[in-house]
Amino acid sequence: MFNLTRQERQVILFLLSVALFGTGVKLFSRMLPAKACVFEDITKINLNSADKNLLMAVPGIQDKIAQRIIEFRQEHSGFSSIEELRQIKGITNARLEKIKNYFSLR
Repeated sequence: MFNLTRQERQVILFLLSVALFGTGVKLFSRMLPAKACVFEDITKINLNSADKNLLMAVPGIQDKIAQRIIEFRQEHSGFSSIEELRQIKGITNARLEKIKNYFSLR
């Protein structure tokens, strides 16, 4: 067919392998963002059920603020939005911006 040397056949086989591998990586990367979103949601803390220790695991939430979050949750039958954290003494707009991505309302 093609009078190729052994070395030329090896180079062609290598290039085909690289192209096939690249195609696999491209297909995998298309699936990855959907899985990343699911993983991100799993790692968030449920604001309506987290205990004090779990709340304090969030950077910027100390003992007193964690206790106030629990008290607010009990008084108002839970949170209906994460933005309600602004009503808690010690949680400023700046602090809320830093911590809101750690929480969900599942």
